[in-house]
Amino acid sequence: MKTFSPTSPQQSFEDRLLEELLAMQASLNIPSPTRRLARWSRPRNVIAVGLAAAAAIVVALQVLPGSVNAPPAASAAGELEKLSSAALSGTPQILGPGQYVYTEEISNSGPPAHLGNDAYNVQFDVVSKFWVAADGSGRSDFTFFNMTFPTPRDRAAWVAQGRPDPLSAMSRSSSFGPGNYGPMRVNEFTLPTQPAPLATAIDDDLARVTHSRPGTRFSPEQEFGYIGQLLHERAAPPKVRAALLTLAEKIPGIVLIGSTTAPEGMSGVGIATRVQHGDNLELVFNPTTGALVAYEQWQTNSSGRRTLAYWDSYLASGVVNSTSATIPAAK
Repeated sequence: MKTFSPTSPQQSFEDRLLEELLAMQASLNIPSPTRRLARWSRPRNVIAVGLAAAAAIVVALQVLPGSVNAPPAASAAGELEKLSSAALSGTPQILGPGQYVYTEEISNSGPPAHLGNDAYNVQFDVVSKFWVAADGSGRSDFTFFNMTFPTPRDRAAWVAQGRPDPLSAMSRSSSFGPGNYGPMRVNEFTLPTQPAPLATAIDDDLARVTHSRPGTRFSPEQEFGYIGQLLHERAAPPKVRAALLTLAEKIPGIVLIGSTTAPEGMSGVGIATRVQHGDNLELVFNPTTGALVAYEQWQTNSSGRRTLAYWDSYLASGVVNSTSATIPAAK
């Protein structure tokens, strides 16, 4: 059982959340095919159907011979191409003095975990809010709530320790200086929009956050997940968002899930890494705007039963005039 220690003085809480998420991605046990993703010779805190249905989806997505008049089968690459076009038609967000890009999301804690040295495991939800100015400075706010216990034994251990409230101690708000740019610490306004330079930038940043050596080859699941993390930060210009979606088209093994509903009622079109025994990632997009609305990690057991292990729903995004102003969450 993992131990989650968000109060480490050596790292910001944003860093720990991102590293926890990347660690989960790195643990995926899906076999990775030979990379075909650009350079072009190369292949950046926290994934709904049974096995039979999943297999049916995968079969339906294969390119099979058909009649001359039959429309081509829907594919993940084709859907990402449409999403890229939708994103490209968006209006760039231009920040003036004293303005911030505000984002709000809600996620679960993933698998049960110890909080620090506690003798019991818990799960919980967290609302994360970010305000990021044009120079990368801003504020973050984390509110933890809805603590639950995976087993009666865990709850009994919590009661025996006097029913402490660790989530209140974890909840916090803090400011960060220029050049930070929020949870990903990436200035998305300067990301390249050409495929090869963008792939290089993502691989370099993945190496930075995972402490891997330069030139490390990352799995399709890690790259797909990291692109998803970049896409959820709505500050990116439309051309960058479109380029990220186009880059995702080249990732081997992705499949089209189709219409789906994520936690918190977010609905859209799901695109995932291959669905099979083990774990897989699923990104849910608004088909009209190309915006990412949810990030999910699913687990599938040998009998085909799928369980949502981790999810992150993106509730709101837009320009505000202070680090206390918010935007109503999507319904």
